[in-house]
Amino acid sequence: MKTAKPTYLAAVVTLAFSLALTGCAGGNAKSQSPDAASSQPTQAGAVGSASAEESEQAGQTGQSDQSDQAGQTGQSGQTGQSGLSADADLSRAQPQVTPEDAITAAQTDVGDGTVHAIELDHDRRDDAWQYEVKILSGTTDYDVTVDADSGDVVGRDEDTTDDSEQAIDLSAPMTFDEALGLAAGQGTGRLTSWKLESDDGRVEYQFDYEDGSADTEVTVDVNSKKVTVDN
Repeated sequence: MKTAKPTYLAAVVTLAFSLALTGCAGGNAKSQSPDAASSQPTQAGAVGSASAEESEQAGQTGQSDQSDQAGQTGQSGQTGQSGLSADADLSRAQPQVTPEDAITAAQTDVGDGTVHAIELDHDRRDDAWQYEVKILSGTTDYDVTVDADSGDVVGRDEDTTDDSEQAIDLSAPMTFDEALGLAAGQGTGRLTSWKLESDDGRVEYQFDYEDGSADTEVTVDVNSKKVTVDN
């Protein structure tokens, strides 16, 4: 019996030591759990920040695209308003290029000569308002076409002639506005074209009006101020 006591005590000590080790292990496991839990919110916050940055970038990209599209649309709108419509009334609106500028462009193209006619009308084939400027240089009579919106020379014809022509003047003895004022009382409807030309020793303005199916041609002599109507 005396020999059994040491063995019993050793067993008790071993059991107590094992329980102590188990308790330490449990404490370590519990102490690691807060660290693991705290790392998960940090990762979630990082993901949330990245999503916010992506949303902000997407918003900025959308705003930039909308601004670019709006700018392009605005520029396109301004390009569309630059010229006259095909059915414009020349008594109320004029093209970008003045008659004087059209004559200068024609003279630059063919050289010096006698300018004896200029006409403005809408060309259906080219769908554009155009000036036709006639210049006599020596024995060559040039017919130069100038775009009334850009001022570019877009065509030129020439013929040989022995005729002489009288030069026209847009400012004297009668201006375009003065001649139009005389013609306006005789013509009705839309003014579709006009010209100033030398013809048989006379210099005359000719105005063409369109009122529905009725066409009227009004001629104004720049010297005598005589008005002639041809229906």
